[in-house]
Amino acid sequence: MNKKFDITEETYMGYGFKRQELTDFFHSKGKHVDFGVPPMSFEDSSDLDGALTLNDALAEVESLKSRVRDLEALLPILLGEYRNDDPLLLAIQIRNKDWLDYDPDNDRATRGNQAAIIHDLEKRGFPKRQAEAIELVACPIRRG
Repeated sequence: MNKKFDITEETYMGYGFKRQELTDFFHSKGKHVDFGVPPMSFEDSSDLDGALTLNDALAEVESLKSRVRDLEALLPILLGEYRNDDPLLLAIQIRNKDWLDYDPDNDRATRGNQAAIIHDLEKRGFPKRQAEAIELVACPIRRG
């Protein structure tokens, strides 16, 4: 629960009873009272200045939901929805896997292996021409 909505020392002193006062009152009447609760301790209310309020948290949640919607709008629709071998999905997966460590300053050593990618797609059952097309879409650079 948010500290700003918890009982503070100020509200407790204004509306509550001090346990010791109650204990002393009952003791003066000859009664023994055991509340069975440890003493309350209050944090300094100045600590609340940096605390996240409920409204701040709700605003952040809405902001993050909006960001998720914006990012989802950037994704192509129906990826892999109707085909297990969706060519665009495969191209995206190839780019994410084979081009992950690409460094333009070390181009030849870090670029995806065109022949290996095409060969892998042919082993999955794609004709050579389609495998080349998928590899071309997956490739983030201009080969030339």
